[in-house]
Amino acid sequence: MTVFEAYITNVGKYAEGQLVGETLKFPATTEEVQSLLKNIGVDGVRYEEFFITAFDGDVMGLYDYWRSRGTSRGGSKSTVEPTKWGHTTVKKILTLQEYCGDVINFKSYSKSYKMKKRIENPEENRAIFLNVHEAIIDRQTWEKVQALQKGTRRKKPTVTQEPSVFSGLLKCPECGGNLNFHFNQNNHDIKFFSCQNHNSGYRKCSKTHYIRLDFLEQVVLYEVKRLACFASEYENDFIKAMIGRSAKVAENTALRKQRELDALTARDRELDMLFERLYEDNVAGKIDDARFAKMSKRYEQEQGENAKKIKALRLELKKDESKRMDIDDFLETVRRYTDVATITKRMVAELIDHIEVYHAEKQDGITNQRVVIHYNCIGAFDVPDRRKIPEADIIMETRKGVALSYAPEQVAV
Repeated sequence: MTVFEAYITNVGKYAEGQLVGETLKFPATTEEVQSLLKNIGVDGVRYEEFFITAFDGDVMGLYDYWRSRGTSRGGSKSTVEPTKWGHTTVKKILTLQEYCGDVINFKSYSKSYKMKKRIENPEENRAIFLNVHEAIIDRQTWEKVQALQKGTRRKKPTVTQEPSVFSGLLKCPECGGNLNFHFNQNNHDIKFFSCQNHNSGYRKCSKTHYIRLDFLEQVVLYEVKRLACFASEYENDFIKAMIGRSAKVAENTALRKQRELDALTARDRELDMLFERLYEDNVAGKIDDARFAKMSKRYEQEQGENAKKIKALRLELKKDESKRMDIDDFLETVRRYTDVATITKRMVAELIDHIEVYHAEKQDGITNQRVVIHYNCIGAFDVPDRRKIPEADIIMETRKGVALSYAPEQVAV
């Protein structure tokens, strides 16, 4: 078999979702990967610190591991600490989708057989086959880690300031942008969030959506306690409501994506018709070659962009269909925080998907602010009024003579 025949054969295998000379990166045991994904980044543990505490410094680095097995690898030959892992290596391991049981092909390509350099293929051009082999880590945990890694954080926090556990989770319901974390320059004890599109200078968002961190912590702690109490006291009602909410959220998301996909598909067919008419007009002499070249280039560019969006949407819809909510796991997670006293990074990561913060409004002399918490799996959930569910008025005096109260969002369940 010639090299060209082998190449064609491998391309066919790639298209069918088969593995062709690919292996998972080390570590590849179930215990190591599960421990890595469930702990790192959730409790604020740094990459290097995690390997020291979790493996007692006995896990070799990637290059030293290969050399110990007699396999030649690049890099320095005189490693002082063979068990020291670089944070970039660990971060790369955390992004590997293969641990979920998927096969990802066409990750790179070459412009010509004469070139040895491999070029990274854009994600939309890759072939992703879900659930091909046995998963080492469940998809929900893997996606949670990816969301944590994408969270917005201050790159250079000051000596006395630490990034907030809510960084990257607060959303503006008006413009859809993130709320950035700040602290008062004159009083560092005052920490707050505000809309990035209002702070950018262009004022793309008309309001600041300002919220104090201490006020937000009280609101989240209050709502989590109410949710945990409702789940413990009225388990059957909570399960019914949770199933209904999760199904509704998934249905609304699928409908929105399907409408967008239908619109793009219709536009793609329309562009085909326009290009055909344009070609006929050029042949008939109704438009000159220069005009034909300019218009056809514009149509081709738009059609190319639409093709990428269509492929991405179809992939998202396929992934959404494969997702299944584990009722028992979420219920057990909620119960753990019945008597929680403080906000922790792990609690926020396990329970909350994102939080919508509305701009504070003054009504009848009282300043109210709406905060909507979107939980994992079930979205926004308003705990019904029950006798055993604790209730409290959250009021904070942000400055002398100015008080702010919490206005919970009413969501039908």
